[in-house]
Amino acid sequence: MHHRARTFLFFILICIFCIGTPLVVLFSQGYRFDIKQKKIVQTGALHIKTKPSSAAIAINGKQKRIRSSRFLYSGTVFRNLVPGNYNITISSSSSLPWEKNISIEPSLVTKSTHVALPLSPPPTKTLFTSTSTFRYIASTNDEAFLVSSDKKSLFSQSLNDTSQKQIFPISTATTTLEKSEIILSAFPSASTHNTLVNTNKKSYVISNGETISLEKPLQTIANQNKAPVSRLLWHPFDDAILFGFTSSANYWIHLPDMTIGTFLKEKIIGWSSAGSRAYFLSAQGTLYEFSTQLQPTSTPLTTIDPTLFSRFPLAIHALGDNRFVIHEPSGILLLIDIPSLHSELVDTAVKHLVISSDASRMAYLTNDNQLSAYSLEPTVDDSIYSQYEKIRLADIPENANPLAIYFANDNWYLVLPTEWGAFITEIDKRLPLNLWVISFEKKIVPVAFRSQDAALIWQMDSTFSASRLLP
Repeated sequence: MHHRARTFLFFILICIFCIGTPLVVLFSQGYRFDIKQKKIVQTGALHIKTKPSSAAIAINGKQKRIRSSRFLYSGTVFRNLVPGNYNITISSSSSLPWEKNISIEPSLVTKSTHVALPLSPPPTKTLFTSTSTFRYIASTNDEAFLVSSDKKSLFSQSLNDTSQKQIFPISTATTTLEKSEIILSAFPSASTHNTLVNTNKKSYVISNGETISLEKPLQTIANQNKAPVSRLLWHPFDDAILFGFTSSANYWIHLPDMTIGTFLKEKIIGWSSAGSRAYFLSAQGTLYEFSTQLQPTSTPLTTIDPTLFSRFPLAIHALGDNRFVIHEPSGILLLIDIPSLHSELVDTAVKHLVISSDASRMAYLTNDNQLSAYSLEPTVDDSIYSQYEKIRLADIPENANPLAIYFANDNWYLVLPTEWGAFITEIDKRLPLNLWVISFEKKIVPVAFRSQDAALIWQMDSTFSASRLLP
């Protein structure tokens, strides 16, 4: 090879090295040439996690992945995406689709890790069918309380299988209802081992297969106070203690020996518990914390303007660390954060409220069917939510009439049961918001929501069924 040719070849190789090396380095760091902008840009990534894991993912209409379900599925990451807006659609057979417009930022990983596709139609399992007619009155996580059509018998129905038993009156017990006596309500204790049963004439406690009449202690309280007990409430963690409220004084009842004592000689208009702590709000607006001793002692925490409220009792939700959400029957929703000295009138027309199990957020539906979420704590997840941030989610159709709100999918989804099915939506600031409708062929009576498998428990005539709404 001639000297001139070798020099030229050497020069070409030097140019390739000088130009190619930076390009290789830029490529390895996620830089790409953006045809639209006609320049080199740093790319981003998208992390998506779906339920079911076999769902198909499409980006801007182009299918990118169909993955069969596998053990320890941690999601799918799409790398080297040029910054910009992308339309993401996710679908699966026998499920309703999910769609979101997502912005990809340079050198950042954008996440959508709470995607759960509602099952349609939802798989339904019959819990039990009876020849008798029952009316649902209360439930815990594992059982529902049903009263017979004549309101003379109370049954416990498992929400996990078909087992059912009569718990009141107990057939082997001597307690019987008077001819005109009917069952009005039932409330389980914190441990769910005991049950308080109220009739139109008396109150009873069902404990360890025995029926305990509260007629004697309640009559003693009425004689001492010159007024009857208006409400009975379980101690937050002690199954042996009931609280009794009257118009001017309040009492505790120790069930084993039926002893009674007084506490807080003020009218109570709201109450709550968190862990081993009990809280009461007096008509004067003082919020008290009570000790967990047999004879409770009160400690005032804060004062709330009592003129804010016109209807009672108030629903008080203790969030822990002296933070409270107060919901008045007329619709007032109030947040009290004592350590942060923060109080806020969140809304004035709330008809349904739910607070997440970790007390990080709440959701509520107003009288005009506006569904909103509210961040009780700062949260960094798929999006960033600041503390006390309100997010308007959706307008539910006026004729839908949701009967309650439940959290699902790790507290990132909301389920609103109706007489004809359920609405399901997500908590996400990014648009469009996914709002799904699950429809049943016939009218139902929603009973409860089983969060562990996202199953709606419902009644139709004498049949109780469970429909799984989410995978």
